[in-house]
Formats: sequence, C-alpha cells, structure tokens
Amino acid sequence: MPHTGAAFLPDRRRVLLGGLGLVAGAAGLTLTAPSLARAAEAGGDPSAADEIQLIIERLQQRFLAQGDQVRLANGIFLARASEALSYAASLRPDGSWPDVDYADTTSSANGRVWSPYQALYRMMAMAHAYRDPELEGHGRPELTEALNRALLHWDTAEPTCTNWWETEIGTSMAMGRVSVFVGDELSAEAREVAYAHNTGRRDPVGANGSWRTENYLYEAVAKRAPDDIRQGYLTMAQTVTVDRSGGVKESVQADSSFWAHGAQLYSEGYGMTLFTIVAAWADVARGTSFGFSPEDIDAVAFYILDGTRWLIRGEVGMLYLGYRPPNTIDGVTSYAADFLEPLDRMARADEARSAQYALLADNIRGRSRGSGVTGHKYFWRSEFSSHLRDGYGVFTRINSPRMKGSEYRSTLRPEVGNEIAWNASGATSIQVTNREYDDLVPAFDWSHYPGVTAPYAKVTSASSPDNQGSFTGGVSDGRYGACVLTLDRYGTKGLKSYFCFDDELVVLGAGISSTSAHAVHTTVNQGAARANATVGGRAVRPGTDSAPVTATWAYNDEIGYVFPEGGPLKVSRKKQRGSWIDRDPVERDAFTLFFDHGTVPEDAGYAYIVLPGATPGRVREYAARPVVRTLRNDERVQAVTHPRLRLTMAVFHEPGDLDLGGGSTLLVDQPALVLLDRTGRSPVVSVANPDRPGLRVAVTLTSRGRTRRGDFALGTGADLGRTVTRALD
Repeated sequence: MPHTGAAFLPDRRRVLLGGLGLVAGAAGLTLTAPSLARAAEAGGDPSAADEIQLIIERLQQRFLAQGDQVRLANGIFLARASEALSYAASLRPDGSWPDVDYADTTSSANGRVWSPYQALYRMMAMAHAYRDPELEGHGRPELTEALNRALLHWDTAEPTCTNWWETEIGTSMAMGRVSVFVGDELSAEAREVAYAHNTGRRDPVGANGSWRTENYLYEAVAKRAPDDIRQGYLTMAQTVTVDRSGGVKESVQADSSFWAHGAQLYSEGYGMTLFTIVAAWADVARGTSFGFSPEDIDAVAFYILDGTRWLIRGEVGMLYLGYRPPNTIDGVTSYAADFLEPLDRMARADEARSAQYALLADNIRGRSRGSGVTGHKYFWRSEFSSHLRDGYGVFTRINSPRMKGSEYRSTLRPEVGNEIAWNASGATSIQVTNREYDDLVPAFDWSHYPGVTAPYAKVTSASSPDNQGSFTGGVSDGRYGACVLTLDRYGTKGLKSYFCFDDELVVLGAGISSTSAHAVHTTVNQGAARANATVGGRAVRPGTDSAPVTATWAYNDEIGYVFPEGGPLKVSRKKQRGSWIDRDPVERDAFTLFFDHGTVPEDAGYAYIVLPGATPGRVREYAARPVVRTLRNDERVQAVTHPRLRLTMAVFHEPGDLDLGGGSTLLVDQPALVLLDRTGRSPVVSVANPDRPGLRVAVTLTSRGRTRRGDFALGTGADLGRTVTRALD
C-alpha cells in the first residue's frame, strides 16, 4: 500500500538497538517485577521463561528501533511515541478521543484512512513510550491508565470497516503490540480486551497467513505460553514452504518466486511482507529453543537468496512500481528499501549465509552496484527473466494466459491512464547505476515501457486483458538465457525474443501487426536523460521530440544501443511532467528510444543490441563490427549466435531447422526455446517449452558430416516450462 505520511525521521536508536537485544536489557528495556513474576511462572520452566523474556525484549526493541513514528503495515503514519502523553491527556473520561470517528467504516486501502486507526495508533504510541527509556512517557502510570480506558472504550464501540484487513489483521496487530509492550501493566479487564480483539490464528498460507500467525504469536508471547509459541513457530515456518503441486496457490513456488491473488508474481509486494514477518520472528527467537529449525532457515534462504535476490540490483527490477512513491528506510529512498530490515535480521538469524544477506543489503544501500550474485535465472513459474553481471542487470517480465500480468490497486486518473497495463508484456529494466528509472519517476511515460511493443495510447480502464500468446517462456543454463513473448493484446500481435550474453542483450521482433487506430511503438528504453545522451556520437539536444534516427548506435547514461538493421527508429530528449497520486506534479528529463511501426502495421520487425556498462567508444566500435549475429528473425524462428562464446540461442515457434553457418544445422522437432553451447568436447543443449506439458523434444545437430542427437523429456505441473539441459550424443 502506498506511503501517505511523512518520511521516517532519523533516530539514533537505529544504531543503539541494531543488535536487537544480544543480551537481555541491552537497550535499557527491563520488565517490572510483575512481569518477571509472570515469566517465572510460565509453564513452570525457568529456562523457557527466560527465553520468552528475551523474545519479548527483542520484540519491543524491534519496534522502538523503527523510530518515533508508529508503523503498522499499511504505510499510514498517525501517531508518534514522543507525543504519547498528549494522547493520554486528550483522552476523554469514557476512553474515547474526540477527533476519532469510531463509527467510520472507510477502507484504508490505497492511502485512505479508517478513522478508528487513529485510536489504535495512539494506543501503540502510548505502549511504546511507556517502555522507551529515552522518552518522557517512560514508566509513567498515566499512560497505562489511559490505555485501560481506551481499550475498554474500543470494546464498547466495536469499530468495523468495509475492508476485512483492518478489522481482522490491522486491529489484531495493534492489540498484539500493546499486549507485548504493556500487557502486565494493564488492568485485568483491559488486558482481556486486548486479547479478545486480537483474532490472530495459525494460518500457513502466504502473506495473510504470516500476518494472522504473527498476531497469534503476539498473544502467545504476551501470555508466556510456551506450547502456543512453539505451535505458532511451526505454522510460521509453513508460510514459506514451497508448493510443488503445480496448482494455483498463494505460496512460494518451485522456482523460488512468490504468488499471491492467483497466479501472479508478487515477490516484491506481498512476498516482501511475508519475508519481513518471517525474518522478524527468526531473529527474535534466534538462539532459543523456540527458533526455526535448520530446515526452516534453509527454506527462507531458498525463497530469498535463490529467488527474490534475483529480482534486485540496487533497486527492484520491476518498472511498474514507479506508479507509487517509494518508502524511505534507513536513509534509503527506493522500492527495494523495504527489504533492508528483514535482510539485516536474516544476516543475524542465518549465520551460515550472513554474508550473502549482507551483500544484498549493502547493494540496496548503495554501497555496491552488484548484489554478489551473477548468472541467468528464468523463473518458469512466474515468467520473469533475470540476467545479472557484476557491471549490470537486465530484468524482463513477460506474461502468458497462464499468469495474471497485473493487478491495478490504485485510483485511475484519466489524464495518466492505467500505469501498469503493459508492465508484464516484455517490460525490460536495464540497470547499471541503478538510478536509471528512479530518477525519472513519477514523470514516467507509462505508454513507453522499455522492451514493450504496444499501441502508443493511454489505457483508460483499470482492468486490462491478459496476453493471449501461449508460447511465452524462457530457457536458461544458469549463466546465459533467452525468453520469448508471443504478444496478443489490444489488437496487437507479434513475436518478441530477448537473448542475454555476457556483454550484450539482443532483442528481436517479428510478425508485428495491429488493428489499433494508434501508432505501434517498440520502446528500446526510457530513462532519465543524462548530459551524455547521443545518437551516432552527436548530442541529442534538450527538447528533441520523436526525431528520426539514421545512425547505427546511441548512448545515454552508462548504456549503449546498437541498431544493426536500422529501422523506423526515433529519439526523444524532453521534459516529462507527472505526479504520484495526491502529490504535486514534477518535471523530469527523459531520454527515449523507440521504433515507430506506424498505424495498422503488418509483418513489422526490429532488431537492437543493448550494451550495458560500455563506454561510448566501445559502443561505436561495436556498431561498426557487431559480435552477435542474427541468424533468423521471422515468424518461424528467431535466433542469434555469439561466435566468440560459441553460443547460439534460438526460439523455434514451430518445428524446423536452423542454418548455423559453417556447414552446421540445428533441427528441432517441436516448438521450443533452445540454447546450444559448443565450448566443450560435446555440444550441450538446454531446452524448454512453456505451454505443452510432458513434451518430448528431439534436437539434432549436424556439423561437418557428423550428427549428434538428444531427446529432452520436459516437465509437467510445477515443472512446466522448466529448462532441461544435457549433452548431445
């Protein structure tokens, strides 16, 4: 949900509490004698009582370390712990605040405020202040007395909301936090109200399940109930269990991506929430008998290090996120900043992989451009391609009828249109500095997603049709890879293939046609314009709008572009104006390269090569002598070869053969994506097919009178679309 309040304030307690209670009371947080007495009685087990005490202190430190502004999970900030005494003073004798409408039912989704939240936030602020030795309200009895009245009034008023999340999860979260902070200081009646309005329960399914289970654990910890805490941890571990059924479930998928709201990639949204919650509970129980098992810790690593890490290089490689403002956390303003806290926690909770989590966190903080992982990963379940090198990252999101491409969770503005409509139609984020797009939003032109072929027009509906091109998927050998989008949306069709090498991204398009009344564009890139923006070595003047390009290369920022076959290419370098919802408009300098296929094109095509991180001189040289050669680019086969790497990648849209040159031919008897590696003594082939379960693909390589063959049995269910690699015999 979008950030709708002030930015987080710097707080030296972030440093002071960074260790999160390596020893009990490390940050001056101590429980009172009644608290210690209850801990000693917990389950009759002194060691368990001590461990629960440590968990409580770590939970308290977790929230106090977040700063003065009270944070819940919806990005709305309505109270500060430093103002807790004023909240107590303004409370009426009946336990209500005069400015809170307890009968309000407004959903707090998308930035609106459910008025009763103000009461919940103030209650949390008073509970936090009571335990914070740096605040004036520390230990002040008027805070607990006010909490007693506020809780009893809440029970009488019984606020409700049109959105289930506020009443079931948001309210429970606030009540759980109050219980953990001051449960032992409340009156017995008020304490029971907090428990009664925490409806948390053990739920092993996805992000919502982790929220419900977290609320259950708050109460179990506040009550110091060892058996309930252990059951809660067992359930929390289940929320990151991989679903290998091949069905549509909200869960971590077999390729380590995360789905929510159907077959929809949500590793950066609900998946980030899931990671945040699981990592927090892994951290607060580390070193205790309640903590996650080694197998549970391995499951988190599979999800994050084998999965989500591949979506991030300094910034999340999903361009649609720019439709909303990023959060600022630990002084970092980016869409990846929300991962910082859970990454830091896992670096403590998983000592064996601490360095890997720390590298990713350093990357997000801008201390390094790379995240410590290189290679190529295609998420066959979620139709997302990640290609990472030390010097750059390329992320491509595609979409077939098997996947939901987007979910509009904003307010449609006619003057802007649906910002996310094209985000899964080949949208390609090319990141070197990791600021290429952050420095442009919110003035991004949402009809010009990089890598996308589409009618150049605003999408005026909040709902948009999914792509109908079934032959959409990818192939990867772990270092290199390719993906294809069979485009069929908004009356526009085409075959779009992306091939990733060490230094180059090669993109081919064929068979592009459209019935749209608008001109069809293929956007090469749209990013923040820099002073070095050039075409053919000549500067692109500010104010340039859709000027024809006849040169074979272009450059902007730290990215070069080569056009080996020319085409109807245009360039813009101009001011773009835009705004986030409820924010003032801003202007940004944008650099855009695009092919203009015109209106109602038939059998149009394109070819371009991207050289991320190359110097202008290197791009000029490359344009004069391209290393990668296009073997074919038509409606049957799209293929490229890299002679220096002895690597060929091909998309066979139908069975057929491909002339590799030099007397070599590659034959495939089924539609498939094929990667041919001839660096070793025996050719190694990687094969994938995205839409035909259990397909057997025969691959034949004929070269200099010798024939080698391989039979590839492809997967079904959760393995549909997964690459199979083997040497040819």
